[in-house]
Amino acid sequence: MITLPHFTWQQFGLAAIGFLFIWYAVVLLWFGGRRLKAFFARGKPAVREPLPHVWETEEFMEDNLVGEATEPEGVTTHAWNSFGFTGRAKRNPDDELLGLVPDALEEIKTALHTVEATGGDKSDFISLFKLVSAKYERLKDGPHLAAINEWILENVPFALSEDELGQLWE
Repeated sequence: MITLPHFTWQQFGLAAIGFLFIWYAVVLLWFGGRRLKAFFARGKPAVREPLPHVWETEEFMEDNLVGEATEPEGVTTHAWNSFGFTGRAKRNPDDELLGLVPDALEEIKTALHTVEATGGDKSDFISLFKLVSAKYERLKDGPHLAAINEWILENVPFALSEDELGQLWE
């Protein structure tokens, strides 16, 4: 049995580095022999003059053959002083109600769903609707009240008269 107790770690490291050096020299000569010979034979490479470029001529720069960049479709560029912002006095008050209408309709739908789920009747719907009408009291005087009332008459599961509908918003 060979145990090699008489070699030190320093001797082992030197031997490993030596064998590694020999290995890479053999691989370099075997696979890169021609390139290695050509590298040592030619010496310094000659300085080559760069090829002329077309865009470096004045003719190309003056004619602007490429053209100017265009904006993507649907995008326009405006000067800084070509637009402005309006104040609150110029806004249409009916436009402010447009956001309230869908919100009110959603709450009315929720009230109708609650009445149907609990088996409630017209009085339960009226009490729930009073909460909605108190929250969206600005809709009472708006131009969209007729459309909202029409939607309510179409979707309520019980009979509701015009007079009762008018009292709902009061």
